[in-house]
Amino acid sequence: MFGIVPELNPADATLVLVEGPLDAWAVTLATGGRHVGIAPLGTSLTDEQASQIAGLGRPLIVATDADLPGRVAAERDYWLLTQHGLDPAATTFPDGLDPADVLNRDGAPALERALATARPLGDLLLEERLTNLTGAAALQDAVQVLAARPADHWTTHLDTIATQLRCSPTQARARLAASVQAWNRDPRAATQARLDEVSDVKARLSAATPATPVDRWPALALEIDPRLTSQADWPALAAMMQLAHQDGHDVAATVRRLVENEPLSDLPAQDLRYRLVAALPLDIAAAPRSPTADQPSGAAQAQERRTPGTRTPSPQQTQRR
Repeated sequence: MFGIVPELNPADATLVLVEGPLDAWAVTLATGGRHVGIAPLGTSLTDEQASQIAGLGRPLIVATDADLPGRVAAERDYWLLTQHGLDPAATTFPDGLDPADVLNRDGAPALERALATARPLGDLLLEERLTNLTGAAALQDAVQVLAARPADHWTTHLDTIATQLRCSPTQARARLAASVQAWNRDPRAATQARLDEVSDVKARLSAATPATPVDRWPALALEIDPRLTSQADWPALAAMMQLAHQDGHDVAATVRRLVENEPLSDLPAQDLRYRLVAALPLDIAAAPRSPTADQPSGAAQAQERRTPGTRTPSPQQTQRR
């Protein structure tokens, strides 16, 4: 494990499990050693490494990359770590970023905020089951996640499971009791069974993630203006919305605000795209070029005049990618 140097790690530091040495350095440097980044070297986390981490007796945050492989890695990490008595937290980053990216792009405070708002990794796995599975499969997978956690989490989460799946609390408790017995009887075997199912989790996560921005944002677009998705500028607008999301903005709240007091023009997708450019500090060089006019509409120009210090991208900027 990279970064585990007990004589250099403060006794009250929180360990942060990341995917590589650069991310480990980023965590340790950004927090002044209050969080210490650790990473497997040349491999996914192994059972031996999980045992080594557990032996340190420190709080632990899993901070894998914000992409599909990173979410799958966090799934594996959960089962390997919980069998050694750990109940790790997890942090999330804007889409496509890792801790080193966040430090480089947004600075130490942003990385510290992400770590400070970490949630129990078990909660995230439970939410995935309740979102992407139904019926008996959802109940079985949910209680397996819960069985690996300390007992003081069981009651509250059982109520959530029973409510969301509309099953009786008695049924949920019986399923949990069976899963707890299997876990306590042989944690290693139970862990291996869950690791064997990671490919199923990966398939669910992949299916639940829209392939392109055009696939991700049509529901919001139709709410804002039913004309948007039929416009030639719609792919460029969807890409801009995705860029705003990756930059950490609440896209839905932002676009609603931008059209609240001023209806969109006769070219609504282009108009809204330019309003986003004017309103948000996006990396415009990463945004695709509109397939239509190069100049913003009158409404977009008015929006820019109300937002000093902003400018719309030139054709050269938008084509840079």
